[in-house]
Amino acid sequence: MVKIVIGNIYSKIVGFLPEEVQSDLYDILAYRVENAYHMPLFKKGKWDGYVRLYQRNKSQSFHTGLLGIVRDILTKHNIEFAKIDDRERPAQNLPDLVFTPPPNFEEREYQEFTINKAIKFTRGILSVATGGGKTSMVTQIIGRLKTYPFLFYVLTKDLMEQAYDTLSLCLNEPIGRIGDSRYDIKKINVCTIQTAIRSLNIDNPKFKISDYQFDDEDGWNEEKLIEDMDKNQRIRKLINLTRGIYFDEAHHAAAKTVKEVLSASPSAYWRFGGSATPYRESGDEIMIQAMFGGKIVDIPASYLIKNDYLVPPHIFFVPIDTSIDYHSFPKIYKHCVVTNNHLNDHVAKTANHLVSRGLSTLVLVKHYPQGNYLKERIENSEFVTGKMSTKKRKENLERLRNRELMCMIATSLADEGLDVPTLDAAILAGGGKSSTRLNQRIGRTIRKEKEGLKNKSIVVVYDHYKTRFLKKHTKRVKTILKKEKEFCIIESKGMDFVCDEIDETIGIKSNSDNIFKI
Repeated sequence: MVKIVIGNIYSKIVGFLPEEVQSDLYDILAYRVENAYHMPLFKKGKWDGYVRLYQRNKSQSFHTGLLGIVRDILTKHNIEFAKIDDRERPAQNLPDLVFTPPPNFEEREYQEFTINKAIKFTRGILSVATGGGKTSMVTQIIGRLKTYPFLFYVLTKDLMEQAYDTLSLCLNEPIGRIGDSRYDIKKINVCTIQTAIRSLNIDNPKFKISDYQFDDEDGWNEEKLIEDMDKNQRIRKLINLTRGIYFDEAHHAAAKTVKEVLSASPSAYWRFGGSATPYRESGDEIMIQAMFGGKIVDIPASYLIKNDYLVPPHIFFVPIDTSIDYHSFPKIYKHCVVTNNHLNDHVAKTANHLVSRGLSTLVLVKHYPQGNYLKERIENSEFVTGKMSTKKRKENLERLRNRELMCMIATSLADEGLDVPTLDAAILAGGGKSSTRLNQRIGRTIRKEKEGLKNKSIVVVYDHYKTRFLKKHTKRVKTILKKEKEFCIIESKGMDFVCDEIDETIGIKSNSDNIFKI
């Protein structure tokens, strides 16, 4: 019989394993690096393009989150094993911590089940669609764990403010904020992941934040730095000593940043990740499980729609002829999307039409020139970017929630975690093939508002059906969306027809005030 000794970050197998078992562990606990064939070591035949997560022969170690897979492999080979939990369960050093439901709190049957299961498992992924209440459930988990230090990691300064507001409202304990030049350490803290990685590398002269960004849409350089060396050292100490971690949008867990940050917390017994889409297009989603463990629950958007927690989206694919002779993606994207006045004039026309029908509308772009062009053509709109001050962005988001602002144009900062239940429609003007970003963008529109008037949402996607690269993106997007049975996918007759098609879908005449008063 072998022993599996379980640690907070790594676990190891103690005892002899036959070669066929070693090979299985070595091959299964691995992922192929995207585009590995371009890399020098692969070209020289010195690397097979795989990252191995099992250290065979001597240490026989692996990330603790992969324990379930290791167990299954050993069982398949009839290897008897005993588990030895070498972790130290933290004391409840915040015994008076209490979660208080916010006003208009909606108790859902799956939430109590999820919270109890998370605490029992001690780690794992909350796979919950946008609008399913992940932040509320995590706040309740923190309230029941009654343990500090606890770190709630977020991707952006906007999400830091949003999570801070929720935790402060529901927990009877001051909440700290660490990020965007803020330095306010408490027992429970919300921290941006980029501030964490900067603090961990404060002594590293070779450190560059560009090496750690998840993709070119992050805009991390727009976050203000914490320059003080002593403050950064204290943040690093907090990361090292923390006993509990929640990482929002855990599909980024395979990124170098997240691996480094989570591995810097050897005392973190509680490890949870949350995501509406806990997988990665690059094929390395096994790292999400390695960092956190398996799924605690899996609650898709269609389940929430069917049970009347969310509204169904009606997604219009609008064909646009942008056939050109360019061969590089950047040139194609710039010509067909960013500076395509034919497209952007139609986006503006559609946005103005949606607003005229009483629908609050979000227009998503990737690049500033496109956003600036649209702002000039969409009436009473605001273009919200990472360069705007946190205070100004919060003001605009609040105006959008209160329907004082009816159209917001935004960059990728609106992709993850934007909580605006009153949002009725979205226009995906920037395109893209990312399934994680796609689901989040649609998820922005399907939350129910308090008054309960909204019964559907409208999403407009442009289909560049003749354009190299872009036509493949659209095909991929459709494949992804068809997995959600409650999503209504509509093939538009064209740019000249979509506004009438939207009117037909919402079932109102042109002089109606609001589609949700039918």
